[in-house]
Amino acid sequence: MRNYVILRTFYEKIFLFGSGNFWYEENEIGDDSTRYYKAYKATLFTLYGLMTALEVMGAIFGDFPEDEKQDCIALAVAHTIVMLKIFSIDANTKLIRTMNRNMVEICEPYEQQKLMEEKFRMVKVNLAAYFTTVWGSTFCFVLEGFRKLYQDSHFVTAVTYYPSYNDNTIGATMFRLFITVVLLAMMVTMTVCVDCIIVVYLILLKYKFIALRHYFENLAEEFSKMNQANPRLAAERLTDGFVEGVKMHIDLLRMAEDIDQAFGTVMALQLCLSSGSAVSLLLQFAVNDNLTFVAGMKILLFILAIFILLGLFLCNAGEITYQASLLTDAIFYCGWHACAPQTPPQRDIRRLVVLPCAQSQRPLIMKAFNMFELSYGTFLQVCYLMKSYIINNK
Repeated sequence: MRNYVILRTFYEKIFLFGSGNFWYEENEIGDDSTRYYKAYKATLFTLYGLMTALEVMGAIFGDFPEDEKQDCIALAVAHTIVMLKIFSIDANTKLIRTMNRNMVEICEPYEQQKLMEEKFRMVKVNLAAYFTTVWGSTFCFVLEGFRKLYQDSHFVTAVTYYPSYNDNTIGATMFRLFITVVLLAMMVTMTVCVDCIIVVYLILLKYKFIALRHYFENLAEEFSKMNQANPRLAAERLTDGFVEGVKMHIDLLRMAEDIDQAFGTVMALQLCLSSGSAVSLLLQFAVNDNLTFVAGMKILLFILAIFILLGLFLCNAGEITYQASLLTDAIFYCGWHACAPQTPPQRDIRRLVVLPCAQSQRPLIMKAFNMFELSYGTFLQVCYLMKSYIINNK
């Protein structure tokens, strides 16, 4: 039940942070249809939208020093994409609830304890790397704001159209502090309610394919042992087990399609954000000789965070493609060739094995917008293109 524990823990946090109830069991986590919860959710999303709108206005119309102007542009682009990601997840609530049930139930009886422990460890490592960089960057944004305050300037994290740069009144200071609180809340929603849950889904699906491969391998071993004593019973057991394995394979392929539908837009937006923002920030870091240590760390951690998230999306999706490809040999060598031909009404595994083998040979390539392949190759290509762009424009 490790999948159940992982997913439910996350969706309890998601409900707490105001994104709604995505869990498939009714009234197990909370009721997001109450008047108070709807008001809570609407307030959060309105504040996020207000901050993003003010950042966009600041990027277009604001009169700020060079460093604040660059921060304003970078955050305006990033937070606009974050808002689109949040709304994309919210629009797929029903599908995600169905996916939660399927992710818990498919292959669940055949997931080995050792494999489950490895999966849980992989989830923790991936999320720890992402959280460290994201919140490290956020901490540097706040620290840089305090540094400016102590250098006879004003405290600022997210640069917005209001207040203006020269406005240091109490009202302006309070508004900047308020925007910082909104920024922190938005970071919680983005990291926990959007990015992390997608990473978790990709990792869980990868291990589902590994569990299914082990299932077919164990099926072959059991058939080999039983076939020596009772060939007919061994053939019947193999046929029944093979049919069940094929059903699980079809369910996993359908699950991959659901993940594409529910999260494909988010991953495509992250691809655009990582490539665009990283180029801008790397150029800013390369050409600016007056950056303080904290300001430099703020930029570097921001770049590292969006690169790590893109890597988690693309590399875990690429790992799904790889693990799914290994099923071909596991299915083919399940032992069907050692079974005697069966006559109707008995099922002949020799005929049953043809379609699953052909189906498993078709590469399971996850895509965003049905255009961008989510794979190791895409991640390396993005890194190479950004490196080339920076070198050519330096």
